[in-house]
Amino acid sequence: MSLRKHPVVVVTATILITGGCGTKAPAAPSAAPAVTITVNVSGGKVRTPSRRVTVRRGRNVRIVVTSDAADEFHLHGYDRELELKPGVPGVMRFAADQPGVFEAELHRSGVSAFELRVD
Repeated sequence: MSLRKHPVVVVTATILITGGCGTKAPAAPSAAPAVTITVNVSGGKVRTPSRRVTVRRGRNVRIVVTSDAADEFHLHGYDRELELKPGVPGVMRFAADQPGVFEAELHRSGVSAFELRVD
């Protein structure tokens, strides 16, 4: 009985796991221009184009905050903070990759600026 030699075949694979069961992978940042949200604070009052801003998941967002007093702007859920100096516009940039509704507020004064809704 003769033994035949069989060629050895090695197969390699790369598996990319992007999320748990039933979850979607984060959307890649959009190539579209950033959604700009302008916030002006004067005398403790906040002025924004809308109290709720809706953006699509994956869009780039740019928040410009100008205040007449020193404060700290905070976007909950994304845990982003921006130190504000009187009269100097502060800019926060990020990819809206987490769906939900998130409050944006001024920490020291406790004033709510707007809600960010990411669909």
